[in-house]
Amino acid sequence: MFKEKALPVSIFCLAISLLISALIIAGGMKRNGEYVSAGLSGTAQSLNYIGSNIAHNPAADGKTVYDLDSAASYLGISKESLIKLADDPGSEIPCIKISGNTYVFGKSALDKWLETARVEIQ
Repeated sequence: MFKEKALPVSIFCLAISLLISALIIAGGMKRNGEYVSAGLSGTAQSLNYIGSNIAHNPAADGKTVYDLDSAASYLGISKESLIKLADDPGSEIPCIKISGNTYVFGKSALDKWLETARVEIQ
């Protein structure tokens, strides 16, 4: 008689254990999904912040040639300081002076100059 009831009882116990296991796994996946969702949301906000900062950086616009204002912004100095550097032959900043205060700066030339320049700006 025990053998006759053992199989249905075993199947019932297996079904209950599978159901409990599925509930535990589903709860864990839900908590993990909320955690991942919060992480992705934070990452998206960080990327938006970085993207907005890049949009204001003249180097990010793909230009290879800058005017005086853009070059000063790219170098992180004032326009007046850049004019002093451009007019000082000792600074050797790479630029083309067209007429008066019209200057043209190549981005790659500025990058190379930045690697070796030893200039004090006052």
